Amino acid sequence: MSGRSVTGGTELRLPACSGGSPRGYGLAVTPILIIVIVLVVALAAWLAYRASARRRVERERARERLSTEARGHREQLEANAARAHETREAAEQRFERADEHRTEAERLERQAADHVRLASEEEAAAQELEARGERARQAATRHDERAAEAEDRLEQL
Repeated sequence: MSGRSVTGGTELRLPACSGGSPRGYGLAVTPILIIVIVLVVALAAWLAYRASARRRVERERARERLSTEARGHREQLEANAARAHETREAAEQRFERADEHRTEAERLERQAADHVRLASEEEAAAQELEARGERARQAATRHDERAAEAEDRLEQL
């Protein structure tokens, strides 16, 4: 004998289809084994499908959430762009008004300088007239004194 047999050392050989089990048992195991394998594969496929569906739903929710977030940012972008445009226009109007005020201030400064010059000229003319008036008063006083002297001399004659 070339080795030990399945029966524990007897020379009897088992039929090739039995696989060491009682007659007919090996034939019934194969379909059950196939059914179990098919069920396990079906269960694995169903679990994979459920996981895939769950991932698809999660991706869809993430897409929706990101879409809403992007839409909100776009709305904020538009609002901020509009506010920036309005602010820029308001700033330009303020710059124009500032230039107008600066121009008016420069005109008023020139006018004020002219008035200061005119006031100085008027004051100088007034001082000249005052000095002339003082000289005329002094001359009038002198002439009054001379007239009184002349009248006194006239009376003495």
